This record gives sequence, C-alpha cells and structure tokens, in this order.
Amino acid sequence: MQLKGVIDLKPSSFQLINKPRVTKNIFQANKNFDFPGEISLEIDNNVKVIKMSNEEMTAIVILNLKFFENSNFKEVPFKLEMEIEGMFSWDKELEKNHNQLEDLLKKNAPAILYGSVK
Repeated sequence: MQLKGVIDLKPSSFQLINKPRVTKNIFQANKNFDFPGEISLEIDNNVKVIKMSNEEMTAIVILNLKFFENSNFKEVPFKLEMEIEGMFSWDKELEKNHNQLEDLLKKNAPAILYGSVK
C-alpha cells in the first residue's frame, strides 16, 4: 500500500564529506563608527575548486568572503575576510555529466558552505 503524499527519498549523488572548516578569519572592528541607520552590506566572494582525485571523484571547494573590502574603513562598521572549505564527492553518473558537475561544484557547493559562515 502506498501512502498518499509520501515521497521516496534517495541520497544525493553530490555530497559534502565531513564538516566544512574555517581556514581564514580576519576581523577588524571600527570602534569609531557612528551608525547612520541603514547600511548596505558589501560582500565580495571568490570560489576556488581543487579536484583532488578523478578516481575517488572528490574535490575541495574554497569559498573566500570579503566584507567591505573596497570601502574606506572610516565609513564602515567593520572589515572581515573569511575563508571556508569543504570536501565534496560525487557518483559515477555525475562524473559523466561534466556541465552538471561543474555547476554543482561552482554554485551548489558554495551555497552549502555559506550555511557554515554564520
């Protein structure tokens, strides 16, 4: 008997292995900053993908975030640079679909790592 509304789930073919780790965290507070009310948050990000092994189908994805990098320090509440990395794996089906794998490594993996930034 199949229950109405029950979804048969299967593991994703793209997985984060272990926990992400923070490899850089540089924070500088502007103690003299006078909050004007609302501030637009400026975030620059860079994603680097290092394929570790084609046989094991793994890669390290590094997400580098810089907050207020191009702003004058006197005009912002803080400056922050943070780097977080995670190791990802995939199955043979994804290995065959190069475009989909590249999207997962360059878009989905950083989105997963963003969750660990907080």
